[in-house]
Amino acid sequence: MATLTIDTTGPSLHKRGYREQAGAAPLKETLAAALIELSFWRKDRILLDGVCGSGTIPIEAAMMARNIAPGINRVFASQGWPAIPEAIWKEERRSAYELISYDFMPEIFGSDIDPAAIELARANAAKIGVDDCITFETKPFSKITLPGPHGVSIMNPPYGDRMASAKEAAALYREMGELFKHDDTWSVYVITSDEDFERHYSGKADKKRKLFNGMIKTDYYQFHGRKPR
Repeated sequence: MATLTIDTTGPSLHKRGYREQAGAAPLKETLAAALIELSFWRKDRILLDGVCGSGTIPIEAAMMARNIAPGINRVFASQGWPAIPEAIWKEERRSAYELISYDFMPEIFGSDIDPAAIELARANAAKIGVDDCITFETKPFSKITLPGPHGVSIMNPPYGDRMASAKEAAALYREMGELFKHDDTWSVYVITSDEDFERHYSGKADKKRKLFNGMIKTDYYQFHGRKPR
């Protein structure tokens, strides 16, 4: 008995092709997309990531809003196979590009305290063609103001292990709770391994889902805001 496997992709499928560089403890593109899909966000709603790092969550959301196919500008190992004519690859990519809605302008905001991370985020967004519809800013979380009602915030903050100390992470979680308690129209989604997150945030999540960020066991805390009319 033998199992034969063939590598069709080359680099892992989570590598979309737009993020050549990333900050510390980056979120995989596929996990970022899953977090968005599990939220209430739709392309006509505001999206905010106040700890965006190299921009993965805002960029994945912008790609969804504009119908940009994941991996549209990356190379796959099977492109070199003689069994698949090059013309087929060209035709499929052409079809994918024709489906992109470049004229759609979603309201997406990303900020981070690290200027270098924001530079990376802007470069990554430009590479995939969504830099014109994401507003990136360098600012601490305490300086964030909500850009409108009925928005959705999706965040992957430091957990207090690889980045920042547990004390610093707890302080950030308190700032998150303070920001969103003043507007109950916002829905907030946070992935973290800190089991005391709700205590620091000062709120009980409406829903909690267990996820793995790489090898790290995490919870995806979901706070549901009032629905738009």
